[in-house]
Amino acid sequence: MGALGASGATGAMGARKAREVLQRWNIPDDSVVMADGSGLSRYNYVTSEALVRILQVMRGEARHAPFVESLPVAGRDGTLARRLAGTAAEGKVRAKTGTVDNVRAIAGYVETADGDTLVFSMIANNFTVASGVIDAAADQALIRLATFTTR
Repeated sequence: MGALGASGATGAMGARKAREVLQRWNIPDDSVVMADGSGLSRYNYVTSEALVRILQVMRGEARHAPFVESLPVAGRDGTLARRLAGTAAEGKVRAKTGTVDNVRAIAGYVETADGDTLVFSMIANNFTVASGVIDAAADQALIRLATFTTR
């Protein structure tokens, strides 16, 4: 059993509750592995597909609007303050980044040239190039999405 938090809750209790929510959101059990509640363990895993589904639900339910609005904006603030600045994606991407050794991730929302909102997730694992190369590739993909048009 995990250590009790200030409220008497344990990490196991939190993981159980999270699994219940993910099941309600139709996220397959095998797409998320929660070793602990920190989000920093090398033993926590999530698929891009699961992240996209979570982000779709968060955007689709008005009660989650504060979460969506809290995400950093490309070229403006937070972890994205310097990323995509001066590009077509500046101000059009709201996303969260994630990093641990040899893992780079970015997931969130991008507004297309048509004004549509797309949900995205990109995760790179066990790469052998500099992390800046990974970030640059993700940024190029986001610029393409921000300039995408169907008209």
